[in-house]
Amino acid sequence: MQDNAFQNLKKALELHSQVLHAESQAISAKDLTTVEEILQRKDESLEFLITAKDFYEQSSSTNSDLEKLIQDVLSHQEKNTENFRKLHIQKESSSNKNRLSNSLSDRVSRAYRR
Repeated sequence: MQDNAFQNLKKALELHSQVLHAESQAISAKDLTTVEEILQRKDESLEFLITAKDFYEQSSSTNSDLEKLIQDVLSHQEKNTENFRKLHIQKESSSNKNRLSNSLSDRVSRAYRR
């Protein structure tokens, strides 16, 4: 059971890491439509990650490899958040005249302010 919990958590972390990587690419490409689509996938992978983490905590002690993977995922998320903020600031300053077309940008921005 402990090994199964470890494998599930590891799989969840790897999945979430892949989603974060896709998110990084979309942010770099300044593709807000793709960022919004990835946010939906990210919510799902985060839900899976939380469930796997809870199951793992109930059945095991900590593992250094897993701790490193967790720190990598957290670090990646922090970088994505910062890069998105920079993108949003750039978009906001260059498109103040296009207020009506910013609804997608506003929704994605609110997702990062949570």
